[in-house]
Order: sequence, then structure tokens, then C-alpha cells
Amino acid sequence: MTARRRPATATSRKPRRAPRPIRREPRDGERKRDTTRRVLLERALALFQNRGVEATTMRDIARAAGLSLGAAYYYFPSKEALVFAFYEENQAAIELTAARADGTVRERLGRVLHAKLDSIRPHRAMLAAIIQRLVDPGDPLGAFSTQTGAVRQRAIAIFARALEGTGLPPETVTVTAHALWLLQLACMLVFVHDNSPDGARTHGLVDDGLDLLVPLLPLLGTPAGQAICERVIGALGRAGMVIAPAP
Repeated sequence: MTARRRPATATSRKPRRAPRPIRREPRDGERKRDTTRRVLLERALALFQNRGVEATTMRDIARAAGLSLGAAYYYFPSKEALVFAFYEENQAAIELTAARADGTVRERLGRVLHAKLDSIRPHRAMLAAIIQRLVDPGDPLGAFSTQTGAVRQRAIAIFARALEGTGLPPETVTVTAHALWLLQLACMLVFVHDNSPDGARTHGLVDDGLDLLVPLLPLLGTPAGQAICERVIGALGRAGMVIAPAP
């Protein structure tokens, strides 16, 4: 006769292993809370890259960072907040690159656009997993959403500053800066699925786009070019897509 298995009791159960503590070494001049926030974001982005945003939970992120779930929520109330933090940090890095860019307008624009692609290279799988959300204007994480408006305007402002010295009227600079931002977005969407060595295919698309657009800039400064820009702004405004002047 087979012996009946005894039900596990409080004394016979294996205790749950606590998450291994994560060493959170502060960077130079970094406060403890900023270090914790950075580590949380780093661990989250690594999980998003490996599993995707939807398949990763806040509990997974807290465990990876060696924190309680409550502590993780204290710094980031949701997974979307972590993605927003990525957007903002990525944008800040591109602004530093743009501030150091020199040379001709073509060279400055090329440096910004190529740097943008290089900056998202480690996160391509994460972005590919949310690509439907990126192109949905109603999704908070979308490139055209109200929630991402501040980051979007900062990105457009980079292109407006790169056009300084061209002598273009303000309205033309506004339309051109928005067009360049759309070129950047299109290249990013291609890049996340680009399996060519080092994303060479998409980097080539950046150069081809600039080679087409930059020679047209003097034409946009003519009365005929300005009239076209004004018509574009008016048409988009009537469609409910207001183009704000570039900061």
C-alpha cells in the first residue's frame, strides 16, 4: 500500500528566496534616490529589450533592481512612466550631440539624424515591440500623442536650430523642422527592423533624404516657397493638425 504524501506544513515548506541585493553604486555627484531611479530604469529597459514591454511586469522590474514592488512604484507609477523616462533621457543625449555639431547645415543635420539611430540601437527590440503604439496618436506612448508633446517639440527645436544661418523665414523654418522630424521618425521605424550590418540600410536612407531635402532649402526661401509653406500650415491647421512655431 502506497504511503500517503503528507501535506506541506509551515515548517516543511521551503522559504521563498528573497531577491538578491543589487549593488547600486552612485555615479559622481549622484544622489542616492537618483541612483536608485537610474538602476530601475536600466533594469526595466533590459527587460523590455529581452521580453517586450507588454510581457514585463512592474514586479519583474522591481525584482531585477533588488527593490520591493512598492519602492519601484514610488519612482515610476507604471511601465509607461519608464518608457517616458527613456524618451526624455534619449532626447537629452541627442540635444548634447546637437549642441556639439558644427559644419554646414547638411553636416549638422546628418550628425543629429545618424546619432539618433545610434542612440536607439541598444533598444531596437523594445521599440519594435511597441511600434503599433508609437504610430497611434491616441496612445500615450505614441509619437504624436499629447503626452509626448514636450519631447516632440524639443526634437523639432533641434532641427530648427540646425537651420540657423540659412536665412529662411520663420514660417519656412517651422515647416522644414517638422518635415525633418518626420524624416527622423520614418527612419527610426525602418531602423528597428533593419538587419543590415550596423543598420547601414537605414543610415543610407538618412543620407539620401538629406541629399534630396537640403538642396531645396534655398527654394523654400523664395516667395513661391514661402507661399507653399503657408499653404501647408493652413491645410494642416484646417485638418486639426496645428504646427506650432519651432521653439
